[in-house]
Amino acid sequence: MAFPTTTQGWIAYVRNWIGADEYSDAQIGAFLDLAQTRLNTDLASYPMEKQFSHTILDAEQGQPIVLATVISDFNKIRLVSVQGVGPLDVEAINEYKKKAEDLLNTDYIPTTYAIDAGKLYIHPWPGTDDVVDIYYYEKVPFLSASVNSNTFTLKHPDLLLFAASLEAAPYMVEDERIPVWEAKYTTGVIASNVASPKIKMGSTPLRRKVVGMS
Repeated sequence: MAFPTTTQGWIAYVRNWIGADEYSDAQIGAFLDLAQTRLNTDLASYPMEKQFSHTILDAEQGQPIVLATVISDFNKIRLVSVQGVGPLDVEAINEYKKKAEDLLNTDYIPTTYAIDAGKLYIHPWPGTDDVVDIYYYEKVPFLSASVNSNTFTLKHPDLLLFAASLEAAPYMVEDERIPVWEAKYTTGVIASNVASPKIKMGSTPLRRKVVGMS
């Protein structure tokens, strides 16, 4: 049986899966909302990867980039790169603060970034008109009356089903299926998160380049 393609279809599918005809559409919808919240927290998969380019304005010099302001669906960071420079190394915010006196010195090439309270800090700060490429995992929008599909329903329908079942679990006392759902959900999330680098690099082990001595 194929997975549903509409929000109402998912409500009916979850109700049938857990075998609880007594639950209303609103209750099943709440389980799905909680499931999607859980997945947005736990999952960092290849289908959730996105990229956004931000040009530094003169007024932004020395000011952190508020990620939720420039990226409406920002969830978790993957990588930060400055065009013409390349990927930056990540560091803790306390390490960044130790270098704060150099933030406005545009004579240096950006080398590191830090994330704190939803803000992106770069050291040294890029120059005006420099382009910062922000690679991130999306915050997947929830199913609703106007949203019938999303990344979870299209790419991770099994995990959405198991997550919704787990959110219904508190109402299903001593149901023997709950540990099975928990195991399948946990294993599926781990597998999806691990698969991301494999998809991009392939399954062939990386080979170390050996430079000959003359």
